[in-house]
Amino acid sequence: MDASKRDQAAGVRCVVLGASGFIGAHLTADLLSAGHRVRVLSRSGEHRFPPGVEVVPGDATDTEALRAVVRDADVVFHLIHSLSERDFAERDRLIAAGLCAAAAEAGVGQIVYLSGPRPIGRTSPHLASRSEVADILLSGEVPAAILQASLIVGEGSTGIEVLARIARLPVVPCPAWMRHRSRPVALADVRHYLRAVVDAVPVRGRLDLSGPEPVTYRELVRRCARVLRRPVPVMPPAVLWSHSLAARATELFTPVSKGVAAPLFASLEHDLLPVDTAAETILPHPPGGSPTLDNALREALSSPVRPPSEGPAHYGKHTLRTPVSADRVWQSIVGLGGHRQPFAPATAWALRGLLDQLIGGAGLYRGRPEHLRPGDVVDFWTVRSRDDQRRELVLTADMQLPGTVELTLRAEPAQDGTAFEQTVRFTPAGTLGTAYWYLQKPLHDLVFAQLARSIVDTAEHSRAGQSV
Repeated sequence: MDASKRDQAAGVRCVVLGASGFIGAHLTADLLSAGHRVRVLSRSGEHRFPPGVEVVPGDATDTEALRAVVRDADVVFHLIHSLSERDFAERDRLIAAGLCAAAAEAGVGQIVYLSGPRPIGRTSPHLASRSEVADILLSGEVPAAILQASLIVGEGSTGIEVLARIARLPVVPCPAWMRHRSRPVALADVRHYLRAVVDAVPVRGRLDLSGPEPVTYRELVRRCARVLRRPVPVMPPAVLWSHSLAARATELFTPVSKGVAAPLFASLEHDLLPVDTAAETILPHPPGGSPTLDNALREALSSPVRPPSEGPAHYGKHTLRTPVSADRVWQSIVGLGGHRQPFAPATAWALRGLLDQLIGGAGLYRGRPEHLRPGDVVDFWTVRSRDDQRRELVLTADMQLPGTVELTLRAEPAQDGTAFEQTVRFTPAGTLGTAYWYLQKPLHDLVFAQLARSIVDTAEHSRAGQSV
């Protein structure tokens, strides 16, 4: 069915193979919400699909079952990966060949396959099988869009489940393959691009789904620990740490079986970076842009930024007047952090970051995204809220402390320019927290006074421009 006919239809007739899986369940719900008709193939009557889903009983390796499920379909989503089966490569090869034949016979307009990155050179059996399935589908009569993602960051992802459990351990062996890189992509982006194919003209080819930054698996463990607000594990080099040992350890500490974990670990022997056409050059960008890696991890690990705990709080406040506009001061506020405009005084913050790292915290964690949104990381702070109308930015500290710290920065228009207000709110955790507040208060007042002065100075010496 071509795009013009789809636009006139009440809903696109979609088939989801693998609808009970991690991605399939989300996609099925998304397609129904968009008003499309959804049919699924189910090997067991035990799984309950949402109301409105047409269920065809059968197995994807059965030719007749495939013919029945793709009958009259416009788009078929192939999300089946038989990794838990010993003969997963042969099984997936059989399914791909059967789907090509059944889809061509039924006049399907588009096949969409969710795959891994296309391997270059030697690779693991898992990735080789994914790539082989993609080649089979691409050689078929029906246009096939191969969406390739290395690691999908979302709640329910096997890879994220493993990483989160590893990040909670005090010591994690670090073999050489943990230094390889990938471009993890948020579940929200994957769902967006899968839905986008439905409304596109038929697409044939490999499209890479990539997150905003390349990162090593070692760094991913550190980032998970930080998001979970746990001490970063000690990660000594481990020359003899094999995929088999890693899989056995995973089975001990996570719900993931060693049969599934072993081929996943074997896939990490090489960088898993995009090598084909970027999806966003063919399909529309996600509304609002892609989430940062930290935001995607936070969403996946169900660890939203928490407000300070209830209890008696202590405050430190600095107010400065400046003749420049409130918009200029606001630009300076939201530009704070990273190498471009580090927290001042830089030496004091660097020493505090080093101390935090030594006691198992996130450390200074220098860096920030280009445009700040709630949940983003700014050095060792996290954005709790951003209000552009009120020109107010609220940060919470990620450092190890006997309490919680909230930093509020605000630019208030005044008759002669702008009143910059900076408020630090410390909520102590018991007696130790209260003692900490009073012991460090003299130094605290000096450091935050200089921070306030630096924000205003930056506004006074910068040119007006767009807010970050």
